[in-house]
Amino acid sequence: MKKMVKYLGVVLLGGSMACTLKYETLKDTSLPNPPSVPIKIYVKEFPVESKANVVDPRAANSAGSQGGTQYVTNALASAGNRLVQITRPSRIEDLSGALLRELRKDKVRILTQTDRIEVLDEDSVRQVNNPFALVSADSDEADLEISGTAMITSQRVRKVFSPQTQRVQVEVSVKDLKTGKVSKKSPVDAGIVMTFNSRELEEALAVAVVTSLTQKLLF
Repeated sequence: MKKMVKYLGVVLLGGSMACTLKYETLKDTSLPNPPSVPIKIYVKEFPVESKANVVDPRAANSAGSQGGTQYVTNALASAGNRLVQITRPSRIEDLSGALLRELRKDKVRILTQTDRIEVLDEDSVRQVNNPFALVSADSDEADLEISGTAMITSQRVRKVFSPQTQRVQVEVSVKDLKTGKVSKKSPVDAGIVMTFNSRELEEALAVAVVTSLTQKLLF
């Protein structure tokens, strides 16, 4: 009986260790996961692209029983027709500055839901301990190089662009500076509805990136 209890204890301990939440950022790197000390990183670049779904107002006007303009807008966007998506000029060309401001804090913000976000408040974000320590790009102490891309999606009806965004998507790439291996992390796709080109939107994009960087998974 004692041997059986001891065996079950070992199995439960092994199972709890196997189910430890680990940072997706550290997956496929040489660093301990979870880490025992702050992860030293620098941000290389984070370019931002902006696209607009062009909506045909005649199709919107004929929606009627199908839920109106918004229904048709969403239907056209989800159809994936490249003919109705164009590049939209934006002043937000790189997220590096906003991302660095966020990563300098002892506690960083992450998104708690991604369906629809109109403002960064207690309903849409929460704070977690910052697992990272920022270092310069030429530092010998750096563990990881962080880069990535972000895309803002809005809409245009005829020649008029919407004053608000519809969605954003960010994708993070992590380079292990010890091995040189680069890995891409799961994209964060969020329905961020904010004023286009605003400081609030840039801040929300940075929070979305931090959400990706601090995401924990079972593996």
